[in-house]
Amino acid sequence: MRAIRPLALRLGPALAVLDALGLAAAAWVAHLVRFSGSLRGDKWAEVVGHPWLGLAAILMLWALATAAELYEPFRVRRRRELAVRVVVVAGSWGLGLALATYTVPSWRFGRGLLAITMAVWAGVAWLARVVLRRWLRARPRPRALVVGDEPAVTSVCQRLRAHPLGPWEPLEGAHLQGPDLARAAREAAAEVVVLVGNADGLGAAASDLAALHFSGLPVVVTSELWAWLDGRLPVDELSPDAFLHQPGFGTLHWQLFNRLTRVLDVLLAALMLIPALPLVASGALLVLICDGPPVFYLQRRVGQYGRAFRILKLRTMRRDAEENGPLFSPPGDPRVTWIGRWLRRLRADELPQLLNVLRGDMSLVGPRPERPEFVSRLADQIPYYTFRLAVPPGVTGWAQVNMPYACTVDEHRRKLEYDLYFIRERSVGLYLLTLLRTFNAALVGAR
Repeated sequence: MRAIRPLALRLGPALAVLDALGLAAAAWVAHLVRFSGSLRGDKWAEVVGHPWLGLAAILMLWALATAAELYEPFRVRRRRELAVRVVVVAGSWGLGLALATYTVPSWRFGRGLLAITMAVWAGVAWLARVVLRRWLRARPRPRALVVGDEPAVTSVCQRLRAHPLGPWEPLEGAHLQGPDLARAAREAAAEVVVLVGNADGLGAAASDLAALHFSGLPVVVTSELWAWLDGRLPVDELSPDAFLHQPGFGTLHWQLFNRLTRVLDVLLAALMLIPALPLVASGALLVLICDGPPVFYLQRRVGQYGRAFRILKLRTMRRDAEENGPLFSPPGDPRVTWIGRWLRRLRADELPQLLNVLRGDMSLVGPRPERPEFVSRLADQIPYYTFRLAVPPGVTGWAQVNMPYACTVDEHRRKLEYDLYFIRERSVGLYLLTLLRTFNAALVGAR
């Protein structure tokens, strides 16, 4: 998908260099504030005299900023969300550097210097990205030539113009075929050609599009367009061949990656249990006071490959919530208690599932496990629904951080599209990004 990104969005390397320079400038400002006279020069020389310290600091910052999507200018839509991500990166970087200096005693960077450096860098990084986003929105957008069946082309063009992340100016080309298509793309200075509809029915036009693609002008199908813009794979635009020929789905069988994520699950879940225990205890006490026992409940869910397990949660609904049978929870569900709404808003009701992660029933990140009754019902109505069972279910997931609770079949279809994207694009970066967005949703609300 990287090939279809407009030139204006390939600014990650420039932002990375800016972050490195900003970090060095922030460290110098911290020395200006903390020290005076010759002492300042001596302290700065001490830092400069350990280049490995500077390299470790920059690499750590780049890794955290990449996980937070700070090098994707159009990804962060709201200033408040951007501020949260920058603060989380700065805080995580400060903690990491403190641990590094503790591990390597010759690396000296005091707590006062660290706090000032974090604050200055965070301010510079936030301001730079706000200015960049304004510039990207103000400049003329590059063009995308959209070809295919006329009604579908019109619909895609309208959606691209209205899309909050749409970086292209779409041009309708439903009438174009053969040499006319290549000539129109050159005359319009298009940066990408978007193919709408089923590629299997192209016939003779397939060779013309292939020649255009290999001449240096990317030709992409709309499913890849929405995958990049929205982080989802539209179910209606997928065929069974996509699961066999897409290289991304190969990570399902990559044992080294699966073992690495399992190690991350255990380490992070164990660390998260330390601050989670008092939160769970407080939540359980509030449930007990406000609605009585039980404060926890065990519920049967479907895990990887269809294996059933029991999930542990803080109770957020009334005790008689399912006297008429299991139902999806709609927005404003009257069965949810007032304390349950707060627990759900803060994601605190899910914290007991860290024990499920340690047991191996779940991962920290993956498709949310559903109840057996819902899985059988949705599998009959939504294509490829059971494919989400190919990976371990998660305490949080890519679908959860991109949309609210799903209670209709159409909403579960959209949720599956995000899950399929996560399965295809699984990586350590996407794993960490989902955790970061979960933290952001708990602080400032869902996207």
